[in-house]
Amino acid sequence: MDRRCHLELILVRHADAEEHSSDGSDGGRRLSALGEEQAAQTARALKKLLAPEGLVIWYSPKERTRQTALALQVQLQAVECIAMDALATGHLTQVQFAWQESAAERVCLVGHQPFLGDWVADLSGVRLPIAKASVTLLHAEHPTSPHFRFLGHLQGSLLARLAAT
Repeated sequence: MDRRCHLELILVRHADAEEHSSDGSDGGRRLSALGEEQAAQTARALKKLLAPEGLVIWYSPKERTRQTALALQVQLQAVECIAMDALATGHLTQVQFAWQESAAERVCLVGHQPFLGDWVADLSGVRLPIAKASVTLLHAEHPTSPHFRFLGHLQGSLLARLAAT
């Protein structure tokens, strides 16, 4: 029996990445120097904004999202930080099943456009562009709820200012 009374989703788009990977694959693209700084700033800002207790981080297995997720894990001390193929392929129903099966009340999804933007629209009805190193916050009264309340969207420039304070 699921005793959770709500679910907070934190959707993070990966930070800036290099144009090409050393092996020529999209999945191997690493964060650029700017992206490494963006990921660190995003993590520091979220540490100031969120209560990290019980946070889990799920990320696309692509290298740039893995690097972004690890920066978040270091600052937020997530209890779990694992790769999930559905975040790379855009299969929202697989991600929904995972959060419904998880005991976590806070789930951070580190992924890509256009999937993150589509998911925000599908879950909350809010359409917005999801820039690199930005964060979108959603809340549901229950993990199985089909509708989430849009709590806010933080662009990278605001996150950088928060991280610096």
